[in-house]
Amino acid sequence: MESKESISVKNEIRNLIINDREKVELTLFRDMVLSDSLKSGILTSLLSGHHILLIGPPGSGKTKLAMRIGEILSSRKGVRDCPLHCYIQRNECPWCGHKEHKDLMNIEASTRIVRIQGSSEITPEDIIGALDPDAAMRYGMRSSKAFIPGKALRANHGVVVLDFLDRMPERAMNALIQTIEGDTIFISHFDEKIPLDVLMIGTGSLSTLEILPSNMTDHFDIFKTEYISDSDAEKRTIKNQAVLREKDIEVSEILDDAVEILRRTRTHNEIKRGVSTRGAIKYLELINAYPRIDKRKSITREELRVAATSALPYRLELQDYVASVKRPEDVLSEIIDDVFDEGKENDFLLSKDSIAALAKEIATRSDIKRPLKYGFYDILLKRMKKDPDSELSKLHQGIYNSMYQESDKVELTEELLEKVEEARKMKDRMKARKKELEIDALNVTLDTLSDIGVLEKNDNGFLMGQKGITCLLEMLFPNVVGELRFAGYGKHSFGKKSTQGEGKIIGTRKYQLGDSYKSVSYKDTLREAIRNRREEIQREDIMVNRKDIRSKLYIVLALDLSGTMSELDKLWYAKETAGAVALSSLGYKDKVGVVSFSNLADDVVEITDKPYEIMSKVLDLDLHENAFTNIGYGIRKSKEMLLKYKKSTAARHIILISDGDATAPDPSPDNFAIREAQKTARKGITISTVCINQISANPELMKRLAKIGRGKMYTIEKTEELTSTVLGDINKVRSNK
Repeated sequence: MESKESISVKNEIRNLIINDREKVELTLFRDMVLSDSLKSGILTSLLSGHHILLIGPPGSGKTKLAMRIGEILSSRKGVRDCPLHCYIQRNECPWCGHKEHKDLMNIEASTRIVRIQGSSEITPEDIIGALDPDAAMRYGMRSSKAFIPGKALRANHGVVVLDFLDRMPERAMNALIQTIEGDTIFISHFDEKIPLDVLMIGTGSLSTLEILPSNMTDHFDIFKTEYISDSDAEKRTIKNQAVLREKDIEVSEILDDAVEILRRTRTHNEIKRGVSTRGAIKYLELINAYPRIDKRKSITREELRVAATSALPYRLELQDYVASVKRPEDVLSEIIDDVFDEGKENDFLLSKDSIAALAKEIATRSDIKRPLKYGFYDILLKRMKKDPDSELSKLHQGIYNSMYQESDKVELTEELLEKVEEARKMKDRMKARKKELEIDALNVTLDTLSDIGVLEKNDNGFLMGQKGITCLLEMLFPNVVGELRFAGYGKHSFGKKSTQGEGKIIGTRKYQLGDSYKSVSYKDTLREAIRNRREEIQREDIMVNRKDIRSKLYIVLALDLSGTMSELDKLWYAKETAGAVALSSLGYKDKVGVVSFSNLADDVVEITDKPYEIMSKVLDLDLHENAFTNIGYGIRKSKEMLLKYKKSTAARHIILISDGDATAPDPSPDNFAIREAQKTARKGITISTVCINQISANPELMKRLAKIGRGKMYTIEKTEELTSTVLGDINKVRSNK
């Protein structure tokens, strides 16, 4: 049987669970609200001796749980001054082997937990170890005295907590893979193998599995942590863990409202990441201190609001398409208003789904959008009566019924109904009154939609408002996420491309003439000089950092606004495509512009990285009835927009969307379009074309334009395919840049 000192750390934890499970569970899970399945899964994994990876949203207890696994361990004996904490003098160990006998010392339990916090600055040397240049000069590169063990080696016979594992660069990940595999590790500076006995506990965000290479995640049992689902349990946790310094100020009365505000940040459609339980604890601590300023012992709702504006906005993250038009404080204020106003009577309260349906209907139906835009409410009312199943008609009818019932009680009295003549007159009066009420109800309907932000009043009528546009972007977002791909410098040893080309260091190479001194890696340069046995650094020893650099992409969508685009909702899908392209570009830091063309061409949106701006301008586009199709001028306008930016700034690409043949200008519209495409291509701008295959289309011309522009030509039969087709083309362009 193995002694306590010689047993492996995995077996040590296993024995602790078998012999005293209750004590282990108390150590691991005290003050934490976790599901029974998660607790059982972690214990089972520890019994099996497996490494563990905890993923979940920020503040859900991942790091706390990981560190507590290390707290299970107790102190043990080890060789004095051995950085690997060998429990006996081992010949395989470069630091305590092949030497005279060494005394044993007590190794405290706290030193058996080593935390490595992931960041872009982590290097393989931090994990495995590195040469000490001065010692290497004196003792030689292959001497153990010249090598300083890294954190993973110093955690030998203990637990390594890999916090924020997903933030580590790929070189460090490769070193971790080497550390995790097997029970020994080989270092190039030594001929010996080094024994390694560690249990790895990693933590990461929800996107960790998308970032980490499969040959790393294959070594872990993976568990997902969540925010506390039960409201009462979260209240207890927050109150128990918060440090309430003002003992005489009671927080119980406002705790319900405070927790409700926090929980709504996690489900709000405009928030990507809500406030964590950790943030909730800080919020409660702040609330507890507020009354002390005015020497009071009670907390008001206004203080709840003020505390929220200072404690919460920076603990939540807005959706990308919302962040360009709103601040976190704005969204938080809306949530607080909803919580405080809950229970008040509101006859016209609309659900999230109803608001989204109304926004899409107004955006897609020109028979509704145009009367709204120009203030033709009589026409709008007639069209709504013809289509009583529309979302706008249903809302109007509900408001009208409410108003009509109240008016009915006032107008139709028993006294008036006693006389036949008066009743006849009343019928005429009620007919006129009903029309007035319908108009009044329509005004209330439009004001209601304006109040919640679906519509926005202009000089003539109503346009799509901020809430409506963000609803439309939200509906597009899930489809866009599915189309996103990563592009980077190139493939690395673990088989994935570097994400998005953000300038992260992915390796080193020899210095070349023209390299900036800022890119020199001093650590790798020293290592190379030592390897070459130099007494002074020479040019051949200089190493520079290699970064993942991806050229930015500037895209211009050229949209056909000729009359035929009204068929089969083609114009709406073109608008939807513009919004989707803008959303997809956020993840790559690209920019998008929009040009429209018919008889001539117009700049709709200058190149920008703001999806809201693009969507708001594109939604306002109307078809040009009985207009010609000047494809050549559309290409020219797109080229002029892109030429404002140098080729060195970004790769430039045009996507032309049309369902028709070139019909302007005379005498040869096809040749004019071809000449403009040739001029554009000579400026280094690529062109792809999307032909919506109709009788009026000219696929041959579109194919030729794409060939000249060194792009792709796509023919689609269904307008629903337009968005995915364009996003697919952009992904191909990104991967080739």
